[in-house]
Amino acid sequence: MITRSQAKALDEMKAFHGEPPAWANTRPALCDAIEWFRSVQGGSYQHDKLCFGFLVDGCNGARPYLDEEVIITRMGGDSEKVSESELVLKKDQEWGGIIITAIMAAFNIDQPVGLVIGKLLYSHGFQLPHRYCVMDYFRITDVWHERMGTHAGFRIRFEKLDLSTKSWWAPRGSLDPPPLALRNFNMLPSSQMCSTCGKASTQIYMEGWMCLEPECSKFWKIGNADPTNLTYHPDFLSYRSLGLPGRPAPGPLVNTADRKLREWDRTVDRNAWRGIVCPDCKKCLQRILWCGWKCSVDPALGPHESCCYQAFRNIIPVSIKTVIAGVKSYGRNQLTCRIQPSIDPKSCKPYETRTYVLPGVGSITHFVSNKGINERPGGPHDLFRNLQNVDLGLRRYPLSQAVVGGTLTGHFVGMPYKYVVSVDSRAFSGAPPVILAALGRLSWATEKAVINAGDDYLPPNELLALGYFEGMKIGYHDDGESTLGPTIATLSLGSKSKMCIRMKAKYYNGATKANVPLAIDPVLGGCNGEQERRLLKDEFEAGQLTEEEYRAEREGMLRTLKSRANPPDMIKLELQHGDMVVMHGADLQKYFEHSVIPEQRLRFALTSRYIVPELIPPEQHWKGEFELRGDQIYNGQ
Repeated sequence: MITRSQAKALDEMKAFHGEPPAWANTRPALCDAIEWFRSVQGGSYQHDKLCFGFLVDGCNGARPYLDEEVIITRMGGDSEKVSESELVLKKDQEWGGIIITAIMAAFNIDQPVGLVIGKLLYSHGFQLPHRYCVMDYFRITDVWHERMGTHAGFRIRFEKLDLSTKSWWAPRGSLDPPPLALRNFNMLPSSQMCSTCGKASTQIYMEGWMCLEPECSKFWKIGNADPTNLTYHPDFLSYRSLGLPGRPAPGPLVNTADRKLREWDRTVDRNAWRGIVCPDCKKCLQRILWCGWKCSVDPALGPHESCCYQAFRNIIPVSIKTVIAGVKSYGRNQLTCRIQPSIDPKSCKPYETRTYVLPGVGSITHFVSNKGINERPGGPHDLFRNLQNVDLGLRRYPLSQAVVGGTLTGHFVGMPYKYVVSVDSRAFSGAPPVILAALGRLSWATEKAVINAGDDYLPPNELLALGYFEGMKIGYHDDGESTLGPTIATLSLGSKSKMCIRMKAKYYNGATKANVPLAIDPVLGGCNGEQERRLLKDEFEAGQLTEEEYRAEREGMLRTLKSRANPPDMIKLELQHGDMVVMHGADLQKYFEHSVIPEQRLRFALTSRYIVPELIPPEQHWKGEFELRGDQIYNGQ
């Protein structure tokens, strides 16, 4: 049993000399705020074939090494995970690979590489204060091949760039680093020429010298035997390098300044929604709020975090003229559709309507606006301006289905319903007039599209507001919810966008991701292998095939069908400022998904839908009650 004094001593042994200059709870937050590490997945960050950042975390293989100035780790890539802490190479890592090319480019020019250490590096027996901690700038001093299982992989030696200062991760109470004047930069580890391949290799391990050329028959052998229980040679760990003469000092490792004086922080440009490093607690903060950054709204907030820092910005209003000036329509090849629309310039004049019919599923109606509509009082120009002057409570939320935990939506959401993110809704009784005015337009468009389809009109009773800074987008998703009616309408305000609609992969291919045939194959128009699948389904429904035979036939067909790549876009829409889109059909959101990519600057999307009252708790029904008045009621002009 460990006594209290022993526990205290152990705790002190694990404590560090200082604190990290920046840290993060999630990879996306780290990558958002640290300019030299933008790799949300993978262990290294490279740009223009040059390595700028490297992560040392779990799965480092055998013999990872870390001290106050030197880190030795394996290179990632070409591997598969066989356990939570073990990666196994699937093939030899060769010199022409993307990652090693960037690493060697940094090595050759003595490019400083920022290092981040992760909490999963548990093999050294110390507890990091945070999940990800920025270490310092390092230089790459050695890169070599080793035998890793049945394949050859790369290992890298990093050396801290600034040897004059004590590292924050040095143990508390440890000695200060020796002055530069007392260091011997001429002492190098020994190397030896291989008698078989004629190439030199450095001696890295105490147990003996080895050839480190994978093509050589003597590769990774001490004498004629494979090495075991290797330990790093003291000379290899202790030598230090000066680097290339005249190499300029790198820029700041971390920017922690409060950025109140940065003019772009008040704009909607791409830089405006990048992360920052909190000047108080040093945490990497993503821009979650439309109005700025705030430590306490971090979705991954730890139980002991209490920082109150916030940096709010009054965004400079964006003129609609700057958004739509010089906007060119997409070329015909950019909007190639598998489904051609029915164009009607008269029924909803001054709007032109373009209706795309998805047989057996529903329809998508595009209401094309124009200059006259947009410039009318209370029209899209006014709506765009007014939306910038009200608090819509816009913010970004964690994606529940993200590949990397902590990933936020690529857009701001306000007054939302639940589709991928979990958010509470608001009541129309407290909605700004501009929201109700937009709802009036969407109600008019919904009624026109639904009646044209020969169905009963259900007036929208909920609305979702989305905001996009420059460079934001929303990937493929559906708006399906068990409480939603069959119709969803969207008003686009601001920058031009491209909306793409495609069949969901499992319905396009008739199988799950694991290539298992669907229990019920709808065989939608335009799906992969449509004719063959339809013929089989007809035979099954006619009783000519048993359920087992039907499944076996489809399994065989899946092996012969064309590639199961992502489904092609069936419909592409150019959404200009003031345009509206109505998606109608009970199964449209079930079988299809859509994406929206704005082109530039600022965009708002206001989406209305009908929530089925019977599927909502009675005590929440009041949230959907509203009454449009005066100019909030739209007549299509």
